[in-house]
Amino acid sequence: MRLVRIAAAAAVIALLAVLVWDVAHRSGGRVARDVDHGEIVKAPAFALPKTTGGGKLSLASFRGKVVVLNFWASDCVPCKQEQKQLNEAAARWAAKGVVFLGIDEIDLNGPARAYLRHYRVSYPSVSDGDGAVAGKFGVTGTPETFFIDRRGRVVPPHIVAPPQGDALEAGIRRALSA
Repeated sequence: MRLVRIAAAAAVIALLAVLVWDVAHRSGGRVARDVDHGEIVKAPAFALPKTTGGGKLSLASFRGKVVVLNFWASDCVPCKQEQKQLNEAAARWAAKGVVFLGIDEIDLNGPARAYLRHYRVSYPSVSDGDGAVAGKFGVTGTPETFFIDRRGRVVPPHIVAPPQGDALEAGIRRALSA
C-alpha cells in the first residue's frame, strides 16, 4: 500500500512539473505559431553565453544580416542528421551576409561542446540552459529553425525537424528578400 501511495505522489508531481513547464513555455512563445500562419513577427531579443569560448552573444549583434537560427541539442538524433546540411549551407551563404547561429537548448556544456567538435560546426552557438529563449520562440522540440531578416523580424517558414528538399534554401532566400 505504501508503494502505491509513493507511486501516486510521484505521478502527481510529474504531472504538475509538466503543467508548470507548459505554462512557462507558452508565455510570449507565439513566434513559431504566428510564423506558421504566414505572419512576419519581431524576433525576441536575447543575449546568451557562447557554448565555446567565453562571453555572451546577442541576436542584436547580427542586425543588418540575415540570421538562420537553429535550436538543437546534443542528444537529438534529427539534429545530428541535419548538421551536415546546416554546415554546408552556412559556408555557401556566408559571402551573401547570411549568418547561422545555433542555440543549444537545455543541455550540459560538455556534451554540447563535444557535439560541436564532432560535427565540425563552424558557426557560433550559444547555450539556452533553462530554455527561456526557446520558450520565447515557441519551440516545442529540437531541431527547429527560424529565419530572421535584416531588420530583426522572423519570416516564414519555420522548419521543424531536418529540412526537406529546398526548405532551408527557400527560407534563406525569403529572409534575404524581406
